[in-house]
Amino acid sequence: MDDMMNPAGTGEELSRDQADAMLKFYCRTLNKLGYSPKPFSDIDGKVGSSIYSAGKFEVMSHALWMCDRAEDFMRQNRLAKAYRWIGMIQGILFMGGVFSLAELRTHNRKGVN
Repeated sequence: MDDMMNPAGTGEELSRDQADAMLKFYCRTLNKLGYSPKPFSDIDGKVGSSIYSAGKFEVMSHALWMCDRAEDFMRQNRLAKAYRWIGMIQGILFMGGVFSLAELRTHNRKGVN
């Protein structure tokens, strides 16, 4: 039987420790760039818009808020949700020009510092 605390499958999944390290790294990175965690005030109003129509600062601040929430999901053992949020955070970081796809791929494969 698979350990419920760690994903199992094809070998491409993030370990719990790797996911936790990635979230901490993304939080540190966004904090160093001057963002503060802040959710969108009207999430329904943001659906269908893009990073360009919402404003980069607002979107990156939302990504930092998502990092904090994803860390909460990890503590609650809601790993599948935390992993989905990590993917969304990575998409925002790519679209915001913080990391390249190659850098994000490295984070997924080798981890972060």
